[in-house]
Amino acid sequence: MVGRDTTAGLLAAMLAAAVSSACGHESADSDDGAACQGAKCDALDGSTSGADTTGEPSSSSSDGGTTGEPSAIDQACWDRRTEAFNPNRLSFTETALRWSCSDIDSTPATARGQEYCEYFAIALPPPTPSTPYPEPSVLGRNLGVDPDAGQTPFELGLDGEQVAALEGSPDAIVGACVFSSWDADIDAPCGDDCGAPDVLGVPVVTDTFRMKFDPNTNEAALALVEDCTQYLPTAGDPADPQDPYHDPFFRACHLNADVNETEYRKSDNVICSASVRLAECGCGLASGGSLAEGIAPPADLGFRLGTWSDAEGLPPGCRYHDVVEDAHTLVICDLTAAEVLQYGDDLKSYCRDSFADDVVVHVAIPGDAIVCNPPAGEAYADDCPAHPWVLQP
Repeated sequence: MVGRDTTAGLLAAMLAAAVSSACGHESADSDDGAACQGAKCDALDGSTSGADTTGEPSSSSSDGGTTGEPSAIDQACWDRRTEAFNPNRLSFTETALRWSCSDIDSTPATARGQEYCEYFAIALPPPTPSTPYPEPSVLGRNLGVDPDAGQTPFELGLDGEQVAALEGSPDAIVGACVFSSWDADIDAPCGDDCGAPDVLGVPVVTDTFRMKFDPNTNEAALALVEDCTQYLPTAGDPADPQDPYHDPFFRACHLNADVNETEYRKSDNVICSASVRLAECGCGLASGGSLAEGIAPPADLGFRLGTWSDAEGLPPGCRYHDVVEDAHTLVICDLTAAEVLQYGDDLKSYCRDSFADDVVVHVAIPGDAIVCNPPAGEAYADDCPAHPWVLQP
């Protein structure tokens, strides 16, 4: 049986074998869905493990099985896996689970901000004779629980005098990119009187700087961990070492697709993969408390932001702008007049292109508080390492 240390060299063969492997699962599994094994016995009711959102087998080809191509879910899972195991940007470490604030490339501009990190831009044009007291513009900020609620305008409108003023002081700081991981359902203990300075004239209040989308909540994070530790993902065929379901990321991604239909998100798949391995290895908090709350503490404003090389650092030109001291859930990156002038038609996209790949969400893992007792008979429990959440490529 191939365990969690599936090598990168097997991936091409595993992907090519996805169609035949998944079909084999359909005949091997019971009609009631995934079988109960070991200590983790809560399979999804009417489980569709190995199926995409249309109800077709997820490893069948997208055209009905005549081309041998992977399904859309398979492809999304392999794409997210490739990102998670980028050697310079590993998602799985002993101290944290990580991904960048940048949504996957196919995310429409109006739907960006689905990785427990939302972002927008602020611009404050310089005063001119015609506009001696310009108002700041908040650009591309999400307005509600889903993209249908809309966003503030993306384009910064400038008159001729303002353009000339920007051209005359190209290095002046007149704009900012704002990155927020402040959970949409968590209030700051100080409310709107936390004392954080304005950002270019925009008061730092909950309605403006807290995330908006429904998936970007503490409740959603807790539910994700609970689902991915409670439900049993599809296991690979022990007789087939190239079965893609031997890969822990792939099988967790398919479980996430079944439960949440968010196989396209970096964040959900990273959290779910780590949670599945913790469950497969019989892990929990030594205190007996909630593992989900240990990973996503409701007492925190949200997951902390850092960069790839430093959990307490940020890209050049960026700084923390905490509502609560040391929360590290708000980041401000300065924009010059030259940048605002050149990219004023869509500063939010410029923020994504310039900073979002290097502003990184860090989900702290309380490793010292986690104890594991791999259950006998559980698939993949016989190769549990000291830190099961650190998946290997």
